[in-house]
Amino acid sequence: MGWYLSIMIIAGVLLLAVPTRLTSATTTNSIDLPGLASLKLHKAWLLLPVITLCWLAGHLFTSTFSFFSLAAIGFVITPLTLMIPAWRPWMLASALVSMLSVLFGTLLG
Repeated sequence: MGWYLSIMIIAGVLLLAVPTRLTSATTTNSIDLPGLASLKLHKAWLLLPVITLCWLAGHLFTSTFSFFSLAAIGFVITPLTLMIPAWRPWMLASALVSMLSVLFGTLLG
């Protein structure tokens, strides 16, 4: 749980501290920054869960199966289903998989 809280704190600080646009002193038009800072805000919110999901998937493939690692992936996929409108019908299914994984991990582990 500590890694999740630290990721959320780091993401919040980066969101507040990193400007997404530069403003010129001579003109009122804004200049888009290259790279990740040029992403729109709704796409920038997808970066952290996708990176976390890739890290968890790599961890899952290199270690033995655990219901808790499946639950961790479900905990990342559930917010992704809320951020991507085409995936919203799958939100309850991913939340159910997360809940059942924690339940089975607790009972069988």
